Amino acid sequence: MNRWDGREDEQTCKRATESHLLPGAPSYLLGTDTKEFERLQAQHQVWSGETSRLWDLAKFGPGTRLLDLGCGPGFAAIELADRVGAAGSVLAVDESARFIESLVSEVTRLGLSQLTARVERVEALTLVPGTLDGVFARWLFCFLPDPAAVVARVVLGLRPGGRFVVQDYLNYRATTLQPRGPAFDRVIRAVEASWRRTGAALDIGGRLPRLLAEHDCRVRQLVPLVHYATPGTPFWEWPKRFFFGYVPRLVTEGLLTDTDRRAFEDEWAQREREPGSFLSLPPMVGIVADKA
Repeated sequence: MNRWDGREDEQTCKRATESHLLPGAPSYLLGTDTKEFERLQAQHQVWSGETSRLWDLAKFGPGTRLLDLGCGPGFAAIELADRVGAAGSVLAVDESARFIESLVSEVTRLGLSQLTARVERVEALTLVPGTLDGVFARWLFCFLPDPAAVVARVVLGLRPGGRFVVQDYLNYRATTLQPRGPAFDRVIRAVEASWRRTGAALDIGGRLPRLLAEHDCRVRQLVPLVHYATPGTPFWEWPKRFFFGYVPRLVTEGLLTDTDRRAFEDEWAQREREPGSFLSLPPMVGIVADKA
């Protein structure tokens, strides 16, 4: 298993990518095709302000050594690399070879020698103890069957006083389309059921503070991340991309019927036309903790 101590260069990044391509399809629930890449890009753009404020609270700045855990295509990792500058370092890990290959290409184009990208499963990541100033994980723990094991593994890499920043779902069932209708509510229940089949948890944000406390981390800030979106705005288009891409899969899984799918599409289209409609986005929590 590779160990990282923050001193790898760009060529090491390339070699790591070439030698750690995971066989077969990635286990990431939402896939790694072009549509998902574009959805993640839009997601990052929508939430970048809230994410940056969490980084500010954690004092992620010049010269710090950071880990972006489950980095996806690396949109946040690139911004973190800008923050830490040439005197700092960022390790970005993800199990998707496709995402990491894309990130490596962008790292090369931008000349970000302080950013190392690696294909790695977070469940198997080994870090040199006490070498990290900070860890960032966004919409990662909701996908993990055993989040406690990953927290334990990653905390070992943090130095005393190092910060652990998490952004994740708190109560997905609170997602509502207003005025309320049965078709959208049915979709939300089906999404939750689909994710549970893989061991994922869309309420993980409520459990993470205790998990962190059980692994020698003190929670310093809990930041509510709640938004309401009106049709046509970026915060509306972000979940629209997800639902219209995922609902057909729910039909395939047998959690919805094709009639349910059409009812959802009709209900959504009606809300987009109706004055006063809005979407209550899934409540999330931002957590800033430090290692004791």
